[in-house]
Amino acid sequence: MNKKWFVLCVSVVFGNHYVLADSEKTTQQKSQVVWIDNNDDWLQLKSGEVIKGELTGTIKEEANSLEQEIEFDSDDLGDQDIEIKDIAVLETVSFFTVRVANGEIYDGYLSIKNDKLFLHNDGEEWSFPIEQVVSIYRGREEESDHWKTELFLGLDISKGNTEEFSLLGEIETERLAVDSRTKLKARHENSRSDSTTTAKNTSFDGSYDIYLSNKLFFRPLKLSVLSDEFQNIDHKEDVSMQLGYFILANPRTQWDVSLGPGYQYTAFRTVEAGEKDKVSSSALYFESNFEYELTRNIDLTYFYSFSWTSKENMGTQHKNELGIDIDLVKDLDLSIKATWEHVSDVEPNADGITPKEDDYTFHFGLTYEI
Repeated sequence: MNKKWFVLCVSVVFGNHYVLADSEKTTQQKSQVVWIDNNDDWLQLKSGEVIKGELTGTIKEEANSLEQEIEFDSDDLGDQDIEIKDIAVLETVSFFTVRVANGEIYDGYLSIKNDKLFLHNDGEEWSFPIEQVVSIYRGREEESDHWKTELFLGLDISKGNTEEFSLLGEIETERLAVDSRTKLKARHENSRSDSTTTAKNTSFDGSYDIYLSNKLFFRPLKLSVLSDEFQNIDHKEDVSMQLGYFILANPRTQWDVSLGPGYQYTAFRTVEAGEKDKVSSSALYFESNFEYELTRNIDLTYFYSFSWTSKENMGTQHKNELGIDIDLVKDLDLSIKATWEHVSDVEPNADGITPKEDDYTFHFGLTYEI
């Protein structure tokens, strides 16, 4: 393996006091060789410590603080929050996108020296005082590097006195850029028990966020589509516009909430005589997304959504999704998913059968990250 190395002189000061006519102090310096791979990012703190690994995160201002930090994935220490003011030198080997305080965006290979950030790209160089940098996104010129996609498959088969089959498939993708975020999710569930279908639903969700600041974002479009045979829904569309806020954002935890008005259209599969089979109304939407790294190998996610519409258009609707992902190998996780949905005003079908207000699901499966 080809490697490059740096000799970093770490000064260690020993105060040696001698009982002479005058007190004297001697200074002794020691040198240490630090080996760094060609594909490693590395930084040296002003204290002299050297950390190698990968610059992964965003410079941010934490709530109630003016401290700017980067997220650095150390080979030995894992994810670390490091204050910019403590960095003497930072060198990277990857392509980054940087947004500065005036809103301009720059791309290039990144370094930090003397409290300035430098970018190099195709012979051009830019430099900024570090306090003017709003965010850093690790991204190369290829569009595919901005996307993260996860595929989940959960399967439950039982044989014997009762024959049961349950299948849940999900595909979830997210595009992260320095100034925006796009999220897409498609889901299908099908369950049978003794040749009788007990669950059959398909859904799609998509949203686009524009970052207004390190904490605030604007969601000009949130779209949800649902078809659920056992909720008597042929198809339901929700369109909304929301304003969101990052309550927490660090290497281990991310929590954002959003709120805004919208519109809901519902077409029921069948209805009782004299009832409308298609209804629409204005709505109010709230969402909460929480992600937490329990350990280096276990991640916890919790999603909650609430919508408030007219009584004839299903009334208030709650959705809770809890997920636990356990690392198995590099891109493969064991996933546990639990869901609880509640609808306050369900619509009876043509036979007078009223769907239950609450739905519960629980699945084990595998998630593969592309």
